[in-house]
Formats: sequence, C-alpha cells, structure tokens
Amino acid sequence: MEQTYICVASGPSLTKEDCARACLSGLPIIAVNSSWLAVPDCQHIFAADYDWWCHYHESINTNASLWTQSERAHIRYGVNLFRPQEGGPFNSGQRAIQLAAHLGASRIILLGYDCTLANGEHWHGRHPATMHNPVPREVGRWHTDFSSLVSELLGVEIINATRHTALTCFPRITIEAAINA
Repeated sequence: MEQTYICVASGPSLTKEDCARACLSGLPIIAVNSSWLAVPDCQHIFAADYDWWCHYHESINTNASLWTQSERAHIRYGVNLFRPQEGGPFNSGQRAIQLAAHLGASRIILLGYDCTLANGEHWHGRHPATMHNPVPREVGRWHTDFSSLVSELLGVEIINATRHTALTCFPRITIEAAINA
C-alpha cells in the first residue's frame, strides 16, 4: 500500500493556506525545525542541530514524535535518534525526507523547500543570534544534498509542492494536485 508523507520545511514561501491543506489532508506530516509551529498537528518534528534543541526544546508542546541526528540532543533531551547510513554534508530538510522514507513513505510531498535566500531565510524570520542561519554559500550545497536523494531513495516519489523554489531535482506540482493525486 502506498503511504504518502508531507515534509514541511521553513522556506519563506510557506503559507498558512498550504499548511492548512496539509493538515486537512490527513496525511502524516514531518515538520522541519520551527515549522512545527505552522503545522502544530504534525506527527513528527525533525531538527538535526543540537543548538536548535537547546533553544526550543522547552517550548515544544505537541504529541509529535521528536527526531534528530544529534547524539547530544538525543542523550540530553530524549529525542529519537535518526542517522541514515549515508554520510557527508546534509541539511535538516534533507534528513526529514530520509526520515519519511525510513518511516515507510513511498511518496513524499514537500512544502517550504525554497532552497534560495532570494526571499529571506525562513517563513518565521531569523533564528536567534546564538543559532545558525543559512548563508549564500550553503545554498549550492543544499541543491547537491537534495539531488543525492534522487538516486538514494529509488522507488520513493518525491514531489515539490513549494510555491517558490529554486530546487529542480524533483517534479513540481501544486499542493492541491499533490494531495489529490
């Protein structure tokens, strides 16, 4: 049976309307970092960075399963540890897609995967000064990180329903079409 997941990242094009459509779809949702605030009924939250967990862990008030790649966050906060076998550079949005596949997704819909800084860093504004915010030199690497998933997750259909994206390695359609397909 085909299982569809929705991964919601923090690109500035993410809208309340798209988040509402995702929540109303009844599909499992993985929120990336602070995007759980946009989809509070999500089933999973994935944040790779230890510093993110240090800053936000106490403010998370949801029944979602919490996931990280950080062993320190896993130990300190009891967050589920998810580390794919593939090493090398990564970003939290990429790891959320890998987590969806790990959890059984055969189809993954992406929202908020802008992969450009042309319209800002995040829908929620910048992270606090003590945390990392994306910089232009990282954007090219993001594209490489996501492109690697095409061959890594063979048999998993990844659809980019992000409103404004520079990411070209996945087919693009609207969130409405993706949910109704």
